[in-house]
Amino acid sequence: MGNRCIDDDILTILWTPEQLFQKVCELASQITYDFSTPNSSPPVVVGVATGAFLFLADLVRNIRLPVTVDFVRAESYGSGTTAAGAPKISCDLKLDVAGKHIILVEDIVDTGNTVSCLISYLEGKGATSVSVCTLLDKPARRKVHFKLLGDGKFYSGFECPDSFVVGYGLDFNERYRNLPYIGVLKPEMYE
Repeated sequence: MGNRCIDDDILTILWTPEQLFQKVCELASQITYDFSTPNSSPPVVVGVATGAFLFLADLVRNIRLPVTVDFVRAESYGSGTTAAGAPKISCDLKLDVAGKHIILVEDIVDTGNTVSCLISYLEGKGATSVSVCTLLDKPARRKVHFKLLGDGKFYSGFECPDSFVVGYGLDFNERYRNLPYIGVLKPEMYE
C-alpha cells in the first residue's frame, strides 16, 4: 500500500461528507423526538466498535437529550469481506444497562447476525428496550431477521447496494476508516 493516496482505491463514491452529515442530523432529530416523551428516561447509546465510532460521535453530538454512551465490540469479519458466521463479543460494556432503553449504533447491518447477537446480549443484561440505529442497511445480504426488544425502533440512514463499501468508519482490514465519505472499494484491493 505504501504512501499512495487511499482515494485512488475507491471505485465510486456513494455518499459525500455533506450527504452523511445531513442523514446523521435527520436520524438524531428522529431519535430526539422519539425519546423526548415525558415518561421516557434518556437512552443509553451503545456503539458497536470499531466501525461505528465516527457515525456514533456525529450522531450523539446532534441528539438533543442527556444520553450516556458506551461501546461493545462484536467481531464477525476478521480480515475478509464477508461475515464469518456467529459473532463473538470481545469487549463488554462498562455501563449497567439493566432497566434502560438502549440505542445500538451500527455502521452497517448486512447479514443481521451481529445485530441479532447484540440484541440478545443486551436483553440478557436486562435492557428494557433495544432500538437499532444503522447508518447503512444492506437488506440484500440479510440472513437473520432480528427482532427488536420491547418497543425498540429501527433507524436506518441509507440502503446500501450489495458492494463492499469503506469510509466514514467502515474498513477493509482496518484501512480506509478515515475516508470522509463512503465509497465502493475497488475489487483488486481485496481479491
